[in-house]
Amino acid sequence: MGHAILHQDVNTSFLKAHTFFSQEKIEVEANTFAVELLMTDNAIYEFKDTSLTINEMAEIYGVSREVTHLKNLQY
Repeated sequence: MGHAILHQDVNTSFLKAHTFFSQEKIEVEANTFAVELLMTDNAIYEFKDTSLTINEMAEIYGVSREVTHLKNLQY
């Protein structure tokens, strides 16, 4: 979904096959979009009085532990 919204005009398959352009920035942007969509600040703050870690909260919301570091709390 992040790619569809943020990178509408980017053909990552073409870039990977025919250029030296790094897709890492594009992937990080799409993963950040997904983390923010699935783990809203309000959802995280529901657990503020618990001992759950960000990784445990991620598991509850179906977010991979590998991308939880991309979550940016606004409060």
